[in-house]
Amino acid sequence: MSGRRSHDRFAVLRPPDGVLRVLEEVVIQNTHTDHTIALSREPGVRGELVSVQFPLGDDVDVWAKVLDSQPVVVHGNVRHQLRLRHLVEASDTAGHDDLDAGGAVSQ
Repeated sequence: MSGRRSHDRFAVLRPPDGVLRVLEEVVIQNTHTDHTIALSREPGVRGELVSVQFPLGDDVDVWAKVLDSQPVVVHGNVRHQLRLRHLVEASDTAGHDDLDAGGAVSQ
């Protein structure tokens, strides 16, 4: 038993250098010129910048910030209701592919 209490019981790890988010499908419940309410399988991170693609003929991307994420039950399944505030209105981005994704999401 000698030395047993001197053994490390945990390790402090470096925080990750970045986070990778993959595309996921959401159900748009409600949308206005300045915000959107969406249902997702995954929770949103408050303050996270996201790109929402609306299939309106020519796909329109809208940059938004997650304001709130609440769990809700839909047909017996847990989903997350995301409240997103648009950073650029959908009408402003229609037909423009010159948004710099790297600049829009960097902090």
